[in-house]
Parts: sequence; structure tokens; C-alpha cells
Amino acid sequence: MQRKNSGGSSPCGECAVRKGSRLKVAVFHPGTQHSWQTATALQQLKLLKFYATSIFYKAEAWPYRVEKYLPEKMRDKLHREFRRFDHPALDPALVETIGLFEWVERVAARAGFKDLAVKLDLIGNKRFSRFLEREIKSEEPFALWGYNSSSLETFELARKLGRTCILDRTNGDFRVYNRTMAQIMDRYASYFPAGQERIADWVIERDDAEYAESDVIVVGSEFARQTLIDGNKDATVVGKTKVLEYCFDENLYKEISSPKPVNRNGPVKFLFLGQLIPRKGIQHALEAISRIPASQATLTLVGMMGIPREAFAPFSDRVEYIPTVARADVPGIMASHDVFLLPTYFEGAGIVLYEALAAGLALIQSRNAAIAVTKDTGIMLDSISTDCLHAAMIEVIEDRDRLDHFRANSQEEAKKYTFSRYRQNIASLLLEVGVA
Repeated sequence: MQRKNSGGSSPCGECAVRKGSRLKVAVFHPGTQHSWQTATALQQLKLLKFYATSIFYKAEAWPYRVEKYLPEKMRDKLHREFRRFDHPALDPALVETIGLFEWVERVAARAGFKDLAVKLDLIGNKRFSRFLEREIKSEEPFALWGYNSSSLETFELARKLGRTCILDRTNGDFRVYNRTMAQIMDRYASYFPAGQERIADWVIERDDAEYAESDVIVVGSEFARQTLIDGNKDATVVGKTKVLEYCFDENLYKEISSPKPVNRNGPVKFLFLGQLIPRKGIQHALEAISRIPASQATLTLVGMMGIPREAFAPFSDRVEYIPTVARADVPGIMASHDVFLLPTYFEGAGIVLYEALAAGLALIQSRNAAIAVTKDTGIMLDSISTDCLHAAMIEVIEDRDRLDHFRANSQEEAKKYTFSRYRQNIASLLLEVGVA
């Protein structure tokens, strides 16, 4: 729900769900996204039928058990990767893992074979739906909660059998994405790897089919909802789309202490974490830091490098680059910085913004995402450009007292995006749409 309706919700929605109908919900996602949090919330509401996924860390299960037989250096590296899929709050008895296609797809994506990764993803999703078919055809009633680009075949069957289908759309509408990217291609074409300038028409056609097969579509921000409005002429799509703000994993941040005042003489430490791609405005972060002396600011990049080496090379001596890390390592990295940057053009929500608040960082963000920043926690960019981002960075560099004010208020603001709030909002959503 939008925060004005549910952000301050009491546990009443949860109580009504717990006391009312016991129609359960099956969550499925061949990858991860935030699906494990959705499944955990439903499990705690006693409404989880099962959670089906391809990647879920079980130390004694294949392929995870292989790590114990590897040389120490290789074992440690593999364990860091596996840790990204460790979700101890979920009851393993309610988790079904299906196939290895997601791992193969990830290897292809990491190696730069994007087209192959997309094809493997489609094959894996179809295999995934065939596994779910047996459960869907059972006589026990339950609803389905699936995710974009991996739900179509499952929803088609489920709808024929009268099951309620909830589509969690973690991105905005890709028609709007293509229009947006086309607008920045003229100046920043060198930042786009070949073949990644736009989303293919067949992907958008599948998205439309998923919209049609869904009873409810949930998105993580008002921005994402607006892209569905702008991208679709079908009024029914707009009518069944609702905002359900996501959450961060506060257990990972409970040991983070309150932020200390920033150094008055040293550089302000800026952080850009996530996919390092043009959609998220990495080009503006690189250009902006290049205008600022190293004595005034540093920039750390964390995540998979998604721009060509030639585009990154001119800025490599002005940034520290850390490749993709385990989720458990993110809080410590965040807490060692002062300001989080997200000058994104197109975002489904931005869980990383909530995490940055929890770590005590000030925010500098665009409006094309979840609106996590407030006047007391950072700066909202007036536009997405290098000039605008640079000006915001200079503001906090030159006014350290204001920066301390932002950071002092961040962790309190993060409480609006806790897991318990997300669980309450899911309960309210299920009541509203008649599932519980």
C-alpha cells in the first residue's frame, strides 16, 4: 500500500488475517529478489503454503555441500557467494528448490553473455513452471504470489483452475524504460554494452501477458506504479496495480551503531552500491567525482561492473571499486561511508535506499525510485544530470553540520521500512484484495 494508507498501520490487519480465513499463499521465484522476505512474512502470518526457488542455501544439500571439499581459498570465495542466499528465518520444510538453471544463468551473466543469460532464464522459468504444475493442480485451495518475467505459464494454468494470482512487479514498465534510455543514449552511448540499449519487444509482450493473467499487481513505489499507468492503455492493468513498499533486512543492521560526526578536514566518503549501469546513473557519479578534488571527496563503487571497460577507465584512479559482495557484508561497507548516491533513471523501488538509511548514511537520490529521502535525511535531486548531482555533493561537502544532521536522522527514518512494517502491509493487502 502507499504509505499514506498503510505506512502507519497498526497490527490490526495482521490480527484479522491470523483470525480469519486460512487460505494460504505459495510464493515462487526462480531467483531471489526480495521473494524470501515475502515468503518469511507469510510464514510468520501462518499463511505460507510453500516457497519455491532455485537458490536457497542448505549446507548439506547440492550444490552447497561441495564447498567443504574445495581448497581453502576457493572454498572461502564460494562460501561468500552462497551466503547471499542464506535465509535462516525461513523454515526449510516450507522451501522447495528446483533445478540449477539459475546458477548456470548467473555464470553466463557474470561472464558477460547477456543474450545467453536471457535465454537460459526463459528456459529455466519454463522448467520452473512445470514443477509448480503438480502443486497447482492439487485440490487444496491456495493463492499464488509470483514475480515478473517468471510467472506467465504458472499464472495461465492457475487462473484456469480459479486460483488468485498476485504479480510482484519489481521493475517499472519496460516501455517507459526504453523511452527513458533512448533519451540518454545520444550523450552516454559509450556506457551501454552492445545489445543492452533497450528491452526486447518479446520481453514486453510477455510482461503484458503476465499483467493480463494477474488478479493483482504490486509494485514497490509510486514511481513504478506511474510507469505502468504511462506505459499501458489497458485500464484494467492500472486498476489492479497497488503500491506495496518493500523492506530491508534489519537483522543485518542491528549491530550498526549511531553515526559519528563526519571528519571536518578529511574527504566526505560517497558510496554507490548495486548494479553499476547507466540506468542507475553511474555515469553521473563518475563524472561528478572527477570534478571534485580527492582531498574533498572519495567514491566507492560496489557491485557488478555493468559498463564497458573503456568507459570506466578514465575514472578508475578516482574511485575504489569492490566487486559484488555477500548481503552480510553490505552493512559494514555502508557504515564506513557518509553519503549514499542513487541518481537513478528507472527503479522498481530501491531497497538499497532503506539499507543506507539503516546504516546511518545521508541520501542523495532521484525521484525515479522509492522516495526514501526526506528533508532531514538528505537531498532529492531536482533533475538527473551530472551538474545536479555534483551540486548536491558539493552541498554536503561544504556544510558538514548539515551532513551530520542528515546522518543523525537516517536510522530513525529507516524504521518506516522494517520487516514488521512490510509484514503488516502484506496482511492489509491480502485483506483488501480478498485473499484473506
